[in-house]
Amino acid sequence: MTCLQMSDRQCQRRLRMPRVAVTHLSALLHDELQPMGFAGHPMPVVLKVTAALNFYTFASFQGPTSVLCGVSQSAVLCCIREVTDALHRRAGDYVRFKTVPESQHQKVLGFGAITGFAQLQGAIKAPVGQPAAFLNRKGFYSLNVQLVCDYRKYFMQVCARFPGSCQDSFILRQSQVPMLFTAPAQIQGWILGDKGYPLQTWSLTLVRNPNSDAEERCNTCHSSK
Repeated sequence: MTCLQMSDRQCQRRLRMPRVAVTHLSALLHDELQPMGFAGHPMPVVLKVTAALNFYTFASFQGPTSVLCGVSQSAVLCCIREVTDALHRRAGDYVRFKTVPESQHQKVLGFGAITGFAQLQGAIKAPVGQPAAFLNRKGFYSLNVQLVCDYRKYFMQVCARFPGSCQDSFILRQSQVPMLFTAPAQIQGWILGDKGYPLQTWSLTLVRNPNSDAEERCNTCHSSK
């Protein structure tokens, strides 16, 4: 089964993406994922993408994905590798923190309309419960992934190279984000971070133990990101 054989609801549940987005992604990667075949049988690009997305969604090994797609586990493994490599090669075209003045101004306007804060350039939050490779303080294996998004929730920066045992504040310091707010990039403004991040001259966090209406309103606006 491919995304073309699924309803929109099935696609969202199994692949976490609308069907139109999966078909667009398949078209985008078509030239890089031309059917090479397994044991002499070519596999359509859309099937490769469906298999990889299903694996990304459930973070389980190939068994459930091979059942969904009707191919062997070895074929699923090849799909995951091919699609992952193709996405990685194109990541820089889509995941980027633009520093040009026009982009900065656009983000300020977008965040201002949502939160009421001035000069916001991004919002940062670390996902939880991501199974991966390292044992975290809760006793299971994970990666601690840092994502920075704009007001449209488009990813602008990803840091996914640290184990789950690392604190969010440590990952932020080791990422490229601090450099973006210092020379020569020198983005003018701030980013929002949750309670796992430190307060900096370029980052805003929740007010701990708010004692006034103004502080309560500040936290409400902060949470609206």
